[in-house]
Amino acid sequence: MRSGLACLLGLAGVALTNALSLEKRDNPAVLAMPMVRDTSRQLSKRSKTVDTDLDNDQDYYTSYVANFTFGTPPQHFLAYIETWGNGCWLAGVTNYWCELYTNQSSCGGYGGYNLTASTTGKELDERFSYNDDGTMTGGDFVTDVLNIGNATIDAMKMGIITGDDINDNTLSLGYGNASSTSLTQALADTGAINSPAFSLWGHTALFGGINKARYDGSLYTFPIVNGSDMSKALRINMTSISINETSAASKEFPLDAVFDVAAGMTYVPKSVAQALNAQIGATSVPDELGQVNFSCSAVGDNSTIEFKFGDLEFQFYLSDFISHQSHVAEDYGWADGDDTCYFTICENTELQFEGSIILGSNFISKIYSVFDLENDEISLANLSWDDAPDDIVEITSGKNGVPGAKKDSAGTRLEKGLGMSNLLVGATLMVLAF
Repeated sequence: MRSGLACLLGLAGVALTNALSLEKRDNPAVLAMPMVRDTSRQLSKRSKTVDTDLDNDQDYYTSYVANFTFGTPPQHFLAYIETWGNGCWLAGVTNYWCELYTNQSSCGGYGGYNLTASTTGKELDERFSYNDDGTMTGGDFVTDVLNIGNATIDAMKMGIITGDDINDNTLSLGYGNASSTSLTQALADTGAINSPAFSLWGHTALFGGINKARYDGSLYTFPIVNGSDMSKALRINMTSISINETSAASKEFPLDAVFDVAAGMTYVPKSVAQALNAQIGATSVPDELGQVNFSCSAVGDNSTIEFKFGDLEFQFYLSDFISHQSHVAEDYGWADGDDTCYFTICENTELQFEGSIILGSNFISKIYSVFDLENDEISLANLSWDDAPDDIVEITSGKNGVPGAKKDSAGTRLEKGLGMSNLLVGATLMVLAF
């Protein structure tokens, strides 16, 4: 059985009109940020809605972590990157987990933020509160100097968690809300980038620009879709999923699809999951997280899976979405036909509040994507695997800011989906490099 990032990306259909415009300069106002992959984060820390009977010690998935400093003199931190959610926060030095800090897996890797140790820190007269997937956390808001990559934000507003319910440092990259500013917007406000936009490929995020050497063909632009009962998020319409070009539950589409890099796997509605599992054949009953397993011999070496967004189609080897361990998004290597394999496109049992389809890092890392927060658009393209020199172009402010992108016909409204009256309000997405 073939495994790894063998990618057969294809485009279908004709582009309509230009949607993105770029500006090439000798010294573009962009910020590139490499990110660290972390496979030790437990699902229970990401989703507070998971059944407490689950064995959380085994529920690992891949996350992405950024290094930065906050305060003067600099206090060093690691933080998880979120494209779903609307907060930027750090654990405070009085947080229970920080007081017990013994290694890098606790309290953000370096310990909690200490306001009294910073000469530039300022406590604000407002309380920080955030509903992190069902569990309310709170603390104080502060402003202080944030350094990330080669950029400095002199007064970054950050929530400081004083309780012990959550100990994960988090940098959200999306829209922010009435009380919080996303990292992407803060970079634009401070002038480090011209527009609150970023592009994402592999394990790298580029704020304020695109790298034309890292994608093939055209960028296709899609409008962000949100219903009246849905929070604003990085969400577009998907028009089909297929295995070996045979569509799964075609009558259910189009469906809204949210980009969530903190989810290691991809999640789809029950009817779509059942159709995909039936095409594989002889799968197990889904477990508590909606994942099925099957004999590795059930999938041929050249089996493919296709994701279609309007006129744009991505095609990969099906083995790119199969693991040899449960609840792990990626597991490279060869498997014996008698071994058990696990499908990393799962039934959406726990994340319906985000959307119908949750596109996790196992999908996002295989494509080139651009998130334009100013114009509420997402542009996608085939990822290039050529080792070509960088070709970085700025995303300009205003309409058609993403250079060379073409508007697609996937639709501007959400037509079908799960019942989402319980979606969190004010969800945001921000961008960093991974």
